[in-house]
Amino acid sequence: MKERGGGSSYWVISMLDPFVLRAIVGVIFASFSAPISVIMLLRGALYITPEVSHAALGGAAVGVLIQAFLPGAGDPFVFAIVFCVATSILVSRVGRSSQQALGMMLSVSLAVSVMLYVIIRSYMPIERRILVDSYLVSDLLLLSEMDVLSLAAASTVSLIVTIMFYREFIYICFDMETAESFGLKTGLYDSLLFAVSAITAAVVARTMGILLSVTLLVIPAAVSRLLARRIGMMLLASFTVEAISGLGGITVSLLYDIPTSGAIALVSIMLFSACYLFKLVLKS
Repeated sequence: MKERGGGSSYWVISMLDPFVLRAIVGVIFASFSAPISVIMLLRGALYITPEVSHAALGGAAVGVLIQAFLPGAGDPFVFAIVFCVATSILVSRVGRSSQQALGMMLSVSLAVSVMLYVIIRSYMPIERRILVDSYLVSDLLLLSEMDVLSLAAASTVSLIVTIMFYREFIYICFDMETAESFGLKTGLYDSLLFAVSAITAAVVARTMGILLSVTLLVIPAAVSRLLARRIGMMLLASFTVEAISGLGGITVSLLYDIPTSGAIALVSIMLFSACYLFKLVLKS
C-alpha cells in the first residue's frame, strides 16, 4: 500500500484494501457518537468527555491482564468502556455539589487509571504492551474485524440511547431545576448522559488513540455550534463534520503517506479553522 503508481488505479486498489475498508467502517461508526458530544456541550460539560477517555488506558490494561490469565475473558475494549463509564458517572455525581469537587474527582480518577496502566504495563510481555499502547496512539488502518464489531456495538448503543432520551437530556441541559420540579429524575438522566458520553470517549479512544481523541470528541461539536443555532441542525452538523474529518483524514493519509490519526486531526482542525474564519467574516 506504500508503493505508488498507476494514478487512479492505485487509488482504487488502496480504497479496496481490507485495512482501509475497516478504517472507513470504523470512522462511520465513530461518527454515530458525535451527537452526544453536542448534548454535552449544551450541558456545559464537553471538556469532561476527552478527559474521561484517559480512563480507557487503565481499563485496557486491566482487560489485557485478565485476558492473559483467562483467554476467554473477552475484548479488553469492554473493560475500557467500563472504566470510562464508571469514571464519568462518579465525576458527574460528585461534581453536582461544586465545580471544585468535580475537578478534584476527575483528577483522582484519571490518576488511578494512569497508575494502573503504568504498573500493569511494566509486567507485560512486549506483544501485550503493544495492545495496551494502541489505546494511547492508535491507527485506524490497524483495526481488526473484532475491533470494528466492538466499535459498531458501542456506537450503536450510544446513538440509540441518545435518540430514546433526547428530550430528557435537553431538559436537564437547559433547566434542570424546572425539569426536577415537574418530576423528571434529573440525577438518573444526568448520569445516563455522562455514561453515554463515556462510551463515546472509549469508542473514539479506540479508533484515534487517547492523545488525538480530543479532535473527534470536541471539534465536531464546536464546529456545529459555529454552523447552526437549532439543536437538530447541530446534531446533524456534528455527525457530518466527524465523518468528513475521518474519511478526509484517511484520504490524506493514503495520498501523502502520513499516520492516519494525525491526518484526521489535521483535517478536523482545518475544518474548524475554516468555519471559525467564515463566522468572523460574516460578523465583520
